[in-house]
Amino acid sequence: MRLNLKNVWALIPARGGSVGVPRKNLRVVGGKPLIRFTIATALSVLDADHVIVITDDKEIEAVSREAGAQVIFESSPTPGDETLDTKIIRNLPALKKFGAHDDDIVLTLQPTSPLLPSNAILQATELLESGGCRSVLTVVESRHLEWIKLEQGGFAPAYTKRVNRQHLPPKYRETGGIIGARLGDIVENDSRVIEPVALIELSDEEGIDIDTFSDLSSVEHLLTRLKIFIRTDAAPRLGMGHVYRAAAIATELARHDITIFTEHSLPLGKEFFDHLPYKNTSIGSEEEFVAEVAKGQPDIVILDVLDTNATLLYAIRGAAPGVKITTFEDTGTGATVADVVVSEFIPTLTEADKTLSGIDNSILAPAFELGSTAKPFNVEVENVLILFGGTDPSGLAQKSLQSLSRLGYSKQVTVVRGLGAPPLDTTGLNLAIDIVHHVDYMPGIMKRADFAFTSIGRTIIELIQMGVPSIAMAQNQKELSHTHAKAEWGVEMLGLGTEVSNDDLDRATARMLYDVRHRRELQTAAQLAFPERSNRRTIGKVFDLLGFDSYLYL
Repeated sequence: MRLNLKNVWALIPARGGSVGVPRKNLRVVGGKPLIRFTIATALSVLDADHVIVITDDKEIEAVSREAGAQVIFESSPTPGDETLDTKIIRNLPALKKFGAHDDDIVLTLQPTSPLLPSNAILQATELLESGGCRSVLTVVESRHLEWIKLEQGGFAPAYTKRVNRQHLPPKYRETGGIIGARLGDIVENDSRVIEPVALIELSDEEGIDIDTFSDLSSVEHLLTRLKIFIRTDAAPRLGMGHVYRAAAIATELARHDITIFTEHSLPLGKEFFDHLPYKNTSIGSEEEFVAEVAKGQPDIVILDVLDTNATLLYAIRGAAPGVKITTFEDTGTGATVADVVVSEFIPTLTEADKTLSGIDNSILAPAFELGSTAKPFNVEVENVLILFGGTDPSGLAQKSLQSLSRLGYSKQVTVVRGLGAPPLDTTGLNLAIDIVHHVDYMPGIMKRADFAFTSIGRTIIELIQMGVPSIAMAQNQKELSHTHAKAEWGVEMLGLGTEVSNDDLDRATARMLYDVRHRRELQTAAQLAFPERSNRRTIGKVFDLLGFDSYLYL
């Protein structure tokens, strides 16, 4: 059916007074005055001459005209008890002066329904033009176990049987988003609601009507949701740090529409995210990821895959014009193209004004945001923690256990093993070893440690956050470039793990076990390292650099 929108008028009543939310129609939501959303929706399908705001407020008049609407200005303030029917009916003569006729369709749109979709206007027009109804209303389905108040006192159920919501008969609540009829019918019946009535069902989000500040907050959330794509991977040689950080970012930004992409040929990443409550999918190539970007049109793309190339980033920009791109630990050519580069512990050559550097800008697992602190200093070492990432490709956990065994350590050793880590050989090691898999709460494990062995990845930052001194060995040459394994932050750095001799490792282990002053100094340094660090603080900086107001979007 071909719609004739030339005879459709949108009336948007917007009084200046509001008790529940003062100046409600002009409240800035999602970066602009509330009334502008309804005006924009109407203008997206109707002629500008047919979108008319009725108001008694000069500010609303100015904002409405600036947004492209016509205005009927009422010189007298709207009475607080006046119904919308009364307001619309008494302004129909003014509408006729704009050129409206009795056969024209008049749709009342509420400025307090900013999420009303434009297709609802088209649907209302189609229903009224079809001749099957004389008025239309927008509604949302409302199925609840309800009670009524009895005249004689007390209450009674408004249902016959207690069942789950989905088994209740459907009922519908008016949203007020659209009430429409032909102008002549409204005048003749002195009402906008004329039998037969057709209902236009909206989703709960589309049907929101702002009456309270809670409603306003809900709408703010919905209007400022972003679509975010996160590209990351995990593998035995690559480690698990990238997916751990991606999961922490997703948790901090969980109110947004997030999709996580991992490489199909590296299944460890997808296996990790399959256990988390985020949309995730695997891709076969960079070209396939660019195709997903073109299809999904994200607002932000986050790349946590080590060094990126400029060609990929240019392709992403071409696929989604206006997209903002953030990369992590990136020394590739893509870093010069990205909008923001976060380098927790890798030196970068990108411009300082788009780079966040240092471990005070690190992003840790959400559990480390809960304010946990390490236990008080112990003179005698009672628990040693061994952490070499999710894969430990160089077998450094085994090497650390052997050092403890050679030195005759007799107290507890806790070894955390990740998804991709090989099994340990504890044969001949005279140690009390507790090997832990699938740790749900890592701060609790770290909190028991007097010191730790670790590789030079993000785990060091977690240990520093918990105030745990550590001995660090790099898994590979890439880790040797990391800048955060320093004594000033509680870390004794030994170098590339495969090249650290048993004698050098044993000397470092002995210092931790028996040199109380040395270990106390390292623990104090760790506890003082970055007291203001938080995921929210770091991501807030990223958003600000990307041009998104962190106040609105976090």
